[in-house]
Amino acid sequence: MAKKTSDATRTNRRRVTAPRRATASDPAPAPVDIATVARTEPSADEIAQEAYLRYLSRGGGDGQDFDDWLEAERELKKRNNGG
Repeated sequence: MAKKTSDATRTNRRRVTAPRRATASDPAPAPVDIATVARTEPSADEIAQEAYLRYLSRGGGDGQDFDDWLEAERELKKRNNGG
């Protein structure tokens, strides 16, 4: 004999559908300027150079390399994002 289902069980069931495929009549996605997107994150070489300049500007004292790196990275990100 088949199980009876309550109204609550029926309402909790969801139909799963596949995402709609793009068609030729769909509008084209907006173009992305790769050069702009890529510039938001500084490269490791850029950060290293900026950190080295910070090291020299404070007299070349040891023990603050990590802080120099973080500050250089923060400053470059700010510059690259127009801040």
